[in-house]
Amino acid sequence: MVLQTISRINLRQSASKTAPVKCVVPASVDVTIIGTKITWKDNVPFVKATYNGQRGFINGRYLRGLVLKVKSRDNAKYPKLAVIASGRASRRIKIPQQKKFGAFCQKHGCSMAAASIALQFRGILKSPAEVHQYAKKHLGGYTGSKLTIFGVEKAINKIAGKISTWKGCPEGANKRIKADIRKAIHDGHIVLLEQKNPIHTNVIIGRSVDGKYVVATNGMTKKVTMNWLIKTVLHGKAGRKNQANWWKGTAHGAGYVIVKRA
Repeated sequence: MVLQTISRINLRQSASKTAPVKCVVPASVDVTIIGTKITWKDNVPFVKATYNGQRGFINGRYLRGLVLKVKSRDNAKYPKLAVIASGRASRRIKIPQQKKFGAFCQKHGCSMAAASIALQFRGILKSPAEVHQYAKKHLGGYTGSKLTIFGVEKAINKIAGKISTWKGCPEGANKRIKADIRKAIHDGHIVLLEQKNPIHTNVIIGRSVDGKYVVATNGMTKKVTMNWLIKTVLHGKAGRKNQANWWKGTAHGAGYVIVKRA
């Protein structure tokens, strides 16, 4: 797995902040992760990596898109907390269990929860229920069913400014979808993806140290492969003009949304 550095960082001989420095890795360059676990030492998450022929350990907080840990919380509405590398101050995202936010979210809350996670990624805390109320007020075409992935983009951008971009998932576009997801996570963004069987909105929040993609949904996280993501992606019509804000069938409700880091 290849990850990008956030800033200049030391590659050390061992997993210790006092270990000898083998080389200094510049900002915004790729390093290859060769370990499959994070070694915590003095509250520093060390990851085994190589750069420019040198092998050693680096501080995982400075690797874009790396999910450092997922912690359980004694909170029924937000039972998990994901910590994502973002330099000195890591991003901390509470994963909502949408079924705890009222009758609508029990049935159709996955897209509201996805929007809630996306907004937290940019420092805005809104519950799935609050997203639902906002979307009903500001997005036309309400059907009583779920907010589409296209509608999610609109809701996020109305609340937070233009921080997200929707892209379509027509048949035959899997190669482009795969490349876009891989690049977005590599660059430190997150991706909201509409999936099939059953219809469900997932959020790809980053990558685990073992190379798998970390998906947040239903108050929890799970690690999946790129092949799994592509196998389960929902396909529909391309083009913004063919989309609906609220669910009217798969043809008008497919796609993915890239939410940019700050």
